[in-house]
Amino acid sequence: MSVPGAGNVVVYVEAPRRTAGPVLKTFEEQTGITVTANYRENLEDRFLPALKEEAAQGKVDFFWAATPLSALEIAEGGLAASFRPAGARPVPSQYRDRRFRFIGFAANPRVFIYNSDRLKQEDLPAETADLVRAPWAGHGAMPRIASGAPAFHASALFVLWGPERARSFFDALRSDGTIVVEDDRAVRRLVASGEAMWGMIGLDEAICAKREAEPINILFPDRMGMGTVVPPQVAVLMRGAPHPAQARGLFDYLFRTEGAWLFGQNDCPLLTFVPDVPKPDWIPALASFNVALLDPEAAARAYRENEDYLAAWGVGGGAPRP
Repeated sequence: MSVPGAGNVVVYVEAPRRTAGPVLKTFEEQTGITVTANYRENLEDRFLPALKEEAAQGKVDFFWAATPLSALEIAEGGLAASFRPAGARPVPSQYRDRRFRFIGFAANPRVFIYNSDRLKQEDLPAETADLVRAPWAGHGAMPRIASGAPAFHASALFVLWGPERARSFFDALRSDGTIVVEDDRAVRRLVASGEAMWGMIGLDEAICAKREAEPINILFPDRMGMGTVVPPQVAVLMRGAPHPAQARGLFDYLFRTEGAWLFGQNDCPLLTFVPDVPKPDWIPALASFNVALLDPEAAARAYRENEDYLAAWGVGGGAPRP
């Protein structure tokens, strides 16, 4: 498609600035379109309310969502427009909305990390469920599961395992001494320092740790079972976008080779869904591990049905109330 050589595009970005910033800056340089980016890490809890309010007023062009959970919330609020650029056609159905109100452009699998000074490869658990069993129970760290990719991961387990088993697992984690911290970065710090033997975080953060020579190794969980949960980062074209041509240009750019290539150049990379894009050898291909099959709408339903539980988990001194 033809991309305008000038103008503006207003973007709300749920992904970290370190991930999205280089991509948006290169898009500006290559197209001449000025990007006004509003990041969740700056707005914090005001992010989604501000996005909804401004989108309803026709002031937002594009939403870069960290998972389908927030993208579906925007879509079901009538704030998303259907759009499918040609480059998005290879994206598997589990990473997009059936009506193309959002489409995943890159993956950030949830992976198991472990301190290589405290655990050896032969001593590692094979399944996510093993984390609440001896000898691993009580020796790890987990992020809170109230929002973002950890919430998508937790919601996926509610779908894949069923609510009873998923709640039992998270209750066991909370009560057995597993350290619960605010986010993936905090989990990474605990594992790198040796205060925790293991943790569950996004692949981007895990590769960051490896690139910075921390004593951390990576394992894709459930390779022989249900598969690794893979939250997609997704693009949403906003209904009533004030700069529709520029917004479509940015959407399309994320599925072009030059845009998709950038995700692998970050020290904390994402895995593009665009096929045949060159990448560094230290970034795995999606085809190299078993991926859990998951309908994003089913994950969103599980999130809504268990939202109070997910929000309470990890808060205070005890396990959340059922």
